[in-house]
Amino acid sequence: MANDTKERLIRAGEALFRSQGYSGTGLKQLADDARAPWSSMYHFFPDGKEQMAAEILDYAAAYYARMLARGFEARPDPLDAIDAIFTGEVEILKRSGYRDGCPIASVTLDTASTVEPLRKRCGEAFASWIRTIAEGIGRSGVDEEAATELATFVLSRASKNATPLLRTGRIVHQAIEAALSNTKKTRPPHKRTRAARR
Repeated sequence: MANDTKERLIRAGEALFRSQGYSGTGLKQLADDARAPWSSMYHFFPDGKEQMAAEILDYAAAYYARMLARGFEARPDPLDAIDAIFTGEVEILKRSGYRDGCPIASVTLDTASTVEPLRKRCGEAFASWIRTIAEGIGRSGVDEEAATELATFVLSRASKNATPLLRTGRIVHQAIEAALSNTKKTRPPHKRTRAARR
């Protein structure tokens, strides 16, 4: 029961961070949205709002990394995976009336110069997402450095308009397509085995 309450608080916090950031999220609102007693806030997060935010960021970082990894696992072609990721993000933005952005980006904007432990956690979250995307791209033969550079394109947030996100998706698609084409050109020709030559 206690774990269920804490999970509800963290999930509610992640949703609130998506729509209104760290500064705009109050503890009372979070408890209300999670249908949790006010006292549970201090039980699970005795060090206050910063501790709560750190745990929400850890949850969001791991959750989105898993979603990105699943996207590449379900679509071995990185172009298909990238297209699906951007299309999915556009649908989330549209369904939320363009209110639900990235919880990590929202907290980064709120705390970059004021709360160093949270800024650091946000940086770690972005780094883990970049690694996940780079691994997905790299499985197609793109070298690690190029894959990491391409992966940094993927994080974006639109403002009342899906066009910037869709445009970014097209740019990422074209960049990965070019990298894959270069990989095929520079890859040495496949040597046939002795059995195949017979």
